[in-house]
Amino acid sequence: MEAFDLDFLFHPQSIAIAGVRDASKFNAGLMFYKALSGFGYPGRIYPLNPNGGEVMGQKIYTSLKEVPGQVDYVISAVPSKSAPQLITDAAAKGVKALHFFTSGFGEIENANGKKLQEEILRIARQGGIRVVGPNCLGLYCPKGGLTFNPDVSKESGPVGMISQSGGNASHALAEGNSRGVRFSKVISMGNGADLNESDYLEYLTNDPDTKIITAYIEGIKNGPRFLKAVKNAAKIKPVIIFKVGGSEAGAEAAVSHTTAMAGSSHVWEGLLAQAGAIQVYSIEEMMDMVVAFLYMHPPEGKSSVIIGVGGGASVILADEFSNAGLSLPKFSKESRQKLISLYSSEAGRIFKNPVDINNFESPETFAETIQIIEAEERVHSLVVHIAFDHFGLVSEEDKDFMVGTYQSLILSLKNKIKKPTAVILHSFAGKKSRQMAFEIRDALTKEGFAVFLSIRSAAVALNRYVEHHRRLKPGFKA
Repeated sequence: MEAFDLDFLFHPQSIAIAGVRDASKFNAGLMFYKALSGFGYPGRIYPLNPNGGEVMGQKIYTSLKEVPGQVDYVISAVPSKSAPQLITDAAAKGVKALHFFTSGFGEIENANGKKLQEEILRIARQGGIRVVGPNCLGLYCPKGGLTFNPDVSKESGPVGMISQSGGNASHALAEGNSRGVRFSKVISMGNGADLNESDYLEYLTNDPDTKIITAYIEGIKNGPRFLKAVKNAAKIKPVIIFKVGGSEAGAEAAVSHTTAMAGSSHVWEGLLAQAGAIQVYSIEEMMDMVVAFLYMHPPEGKSSVIIGVGGGASVILADEFSNAGLSLPKFSKESRQKLISLYSSEAGRIFKNPVDINNFESPETFAETIQIIEAEERVHSLVVHIAFDHFGLVSEEDKDFMVGTYQSLILSLKNKIKKPTAVILHSFAGKKSRQMAFEIRDALTKEGFAVFLSIRSAAVALNRYVEHHRRLKPGFKA
């Protein structure tokens, strides 16, 4: 079966969950049952347990054989020793796919685990069953009503993710959802004993619902195939990869976690760059890149202008953006004079790049300042920043008013700026400032602004975004 035929995994008409016990006891099978039920899975869900009983008012079937009608998909939350019988029953039932949340297979050092994994694969292949995992959280697909977490968004979006870690898949979902990112499909693949990272990558490349591909990779089964898949995907979609396990300790941890063979970090950096992928070094950086692709127009060059309040913040921004590889062009004499003439005094302000518009005087003045800057031909993108705890000699009440006013001014720019624009919210150490920053992030994201939560993360993400487009566009301006 070709990888691009995997759509059936994400739209099963019926699901059986093996290992569900009554609601008085905590167990993984019950958690999957609650997650799918609460998420609104539209098909039939059949809980399974040899002891029978009831859960949340529904009958628990003693086996797959007892379940009336067709079962498309099975989630296994039973001990690994029970896996061969479960997959044998699944084959007899005509099940198409089986997800093993269960661990204790190829990822453990005990040879019996590897033998058990080989056995379930043999039975699965004979029965025409595709295996997700083992040792994983499985699949999230809002359109199909699938989830491994009841608290994530039910709204579908353009971002796909492959993760060899269930924890990092959950982290990416939470981080992304908090920043307005919605996912088409998230695949927690664990050991990837049957369907592996290359299968899923080839599938997402051809998936019309997925416009951006992200991946957390510890190691791979087949290097040439995976890199070919990355190269093919990167020709038509952004591919963002968080590759770990490059250190000796990390490589050992990767093998123990999901059987993944990691490889040298230096080798991987070169290979991923050649394949056209964007390499990141944390889940947060991954979501930074996704935010840039979702909410920013492609830039025509590397030159940025930074505008905000705070002289000290301006110096930090200048260093971080320059160190990241972005260019901060000087204004023409004409533009600089226009900026100076807008304000009552140059004292306490900076009309260079970065621009410090301390006390911006009026909404009209702020709007004209942005218009003058955007009109500069050498400017390819704008960066507006809010430094929450950089205000001195003002009360909390006054600071709240100033920050709130600045937020309103930024929102007023919607549909008025043609050049790519990013917003940085930073320096929010206080509890109240942090809460305010997150509220403003949500408000700006909702209106389609690319929002970043630190100066450095913004600088790194924007440079990678620019470099990606420079690679794709030969006439890109330096």
